[in-house]
Amino acid sequence: MKIILIGLFFCLNFISGQNKRFIYEYTFSNDSTNLESKKSELLVLDTSLEGSVFYSNKINEIDSLYNLRDPKGNPPQFYPYRDVLFREIIINKKNNTPKLYYMGGPTRNYFEVILDNKIQWTIFPETKTYENYKIQKATAIINKRQWEIWFTKEIPLNIGPYIFQGLPGLIIIAEDRTKSQSFKLVGISNLGDVDLNFIPMFQSKQRESLNTKVTLTPKEFKNLLINNDDLFVNNIVQLSNNESEIVSSKFYDSSGNEISKSDYIKNQREARRAILKRNNNKLINDFKR
Repeated sequence: MKIILIGLFFCLNFISGQNKRFIYEYTFSNDSTNLESKKSELLVLDTSLEGSVFYSNKINEIDSLYNLRDPKGNPPQFYPYRDVLFREIIINKKNNTPKLYYMGGPTRNYFEVILDNKIQWTIFPETKTYENYKIQKATAIINKRQWEIWFTKEIPLNIGPYIFQGLPGLIIIAEDRTKSQSFKLVGISNLGDVDLNFIPMFQSKQRESLNTKVTLTPKEFKNLLINNDDLFVNNIVQLSNNESEIVSSKFYDSSGNEISKSDYIKNQREARRAILKRNNNKLINDFKR
């Protein structure tokens, strides 16, 4: 896909203060043992003079679809965000510490994480041309993941995509050392208002009554993610207040054979550990390091 605006035209519009949407193709492998198996999704960085918000473009599509009504005025009967692959939201307000929004674990809470905004970049003199832009190389280690970045000074933005910030120009390409996580700019468009006080998905009309925001420090967020993994592995059988229900419960293996409760719990824990292992390369897991 081609970037749809050339650098000079964009810079003139940017200086005039026009809001922009930068569209990135996000390509990733969640499983570090199988890096060749990749998926992709379009993410957007919506910017204004006051800051930016970064999230999946599918959220915009789903919100539009969900707002449709049948002849009786009812919304579609489906869980709206099931197919969203990148579920984190990053909001970076001018003169504020950037914040990440995330939902996960046994509760319906969503979490506001106050990020460390100090990234130690190493900028190299190496340059090349990409879609009419002169781009320059930089590297950094962020949450113990090594990143190679290519940015352009022709677009004077120092925020995004993802949690990247602090470079003297917009990031065009970002790729980690294993090439299992990458962001590539594929489009630019003009945009209307950018509401930095609205959190896409978490504050949308179809879910706002279900969710409560909880603010965490990076250390608290790390502990939350680790604890969520422990709960996922260990909370296999929901205990009942009715002892007769526990005694009469039957358990089966994957072949349909009846097994003891202890064997069932053991099998389930092994299966869930395998699931975590297959998803150990997710970017959100970097915050556990």
